[in-house]
Amino acid sequence: MTDLPPDEGAHLTDRTKTYLVTQGEARILDNWEAIWIGHHDAKLVHGRLDLMLRTPLSSRPNNLLVFGESNIGKSTILNRWAKLTNEKAAAAAEAMDPDLVGEWAVIPVVRIQTPPKGDEGRLYDNLLRALGFPLPISYSPSAKCQTVLKLLANNQTKVIILDEFHNALSGRFDQRLHFNVVIKNLTNESGIPLVVAGIETVELVFRKEDQLHRRFTRIKLEAWRDNEDWRKLLRSFERLIPLKHPSFLARPEIATSLYEVSSGRIGDLSDVLREAAIRAITSGEERITPEIIRAL
Repeated sequence: MTDLPPDEGAHLTDRTKTYLVTQGEARILDNWEAIWIGHHDAKLVHGRLDLMLRTPLSSRPNNLLVFGESNIGKSTILNRWAKLTNEKAAAAAEAMDPDLVGEWAVIPVVRIQTPPKGDEGRLYDNLLRALGFPLPISYSPSAKCQTVLKLLANNQTKVIILDEFHNALSGRFDQRLHFNVVIKNLTNESGIPLVVAGIETVELVFRKEDQLHRRFTRIKLEAWRDNEDWRKLLRSFERLIPLKHPSFLARPEIATSLYEVSSGRIGDLSDVLREAAIRAITSGEERITPEIIRAL
């Protein structure tokens, strides 16, 4: 890395500091997805997921519902865990089979988007694509289901994540009931637990439908409050945002402004900080100021 003036980047982590050589908005856009803060809710969900991963398959698996308002961080938390878990499994499999002569890949976590209206055929299509084995549309749902079950077993899948589960609620009542039966049968026949993520409406529906209510443990993710934990979160972000000068995001004026524009939702906060960081670079300021936040 090119040597930096001693007063530039001293507030950053060593890894983040290496990004400072990148010019313009690319410094933010190219590296933003790498930002990860292991806050309390993330650790809670990841701990539960780790337990599910270690639990032997069962004819009646214990499933998990992760719910909360939009942009609260559900997908980011789940994506991070799925990515790291699969990467770790791939590295372990390669170490055991360096020539990669094994017949099947090891995919412990399969994560997909829930199809609109709880469409059974599209559910299987999404699972097949995630497993790298898409089938023609002409195949019946039953044929696709049997292929999914075979692939899940061969790929040693331990957890299935259905993100954006509220998509399934857009269908008619009879469609929703059928989809409930489909996912129940999928878990029963595969023995693999489901992790379902969605907005709060999903939890309300689960509560009213007994076969879902009894099969899912709940974790609710809530917005942050404007307190010391919020300021701690901002300090963590600041160490990971590649700006040359400190922004002092935890100072009362900036912390309160960021809370007001994000309503304490970490997804909205991330969006605001990304845009503010880009403006800080393009303006030459190289720090996020109250003026930049007010101008967003």
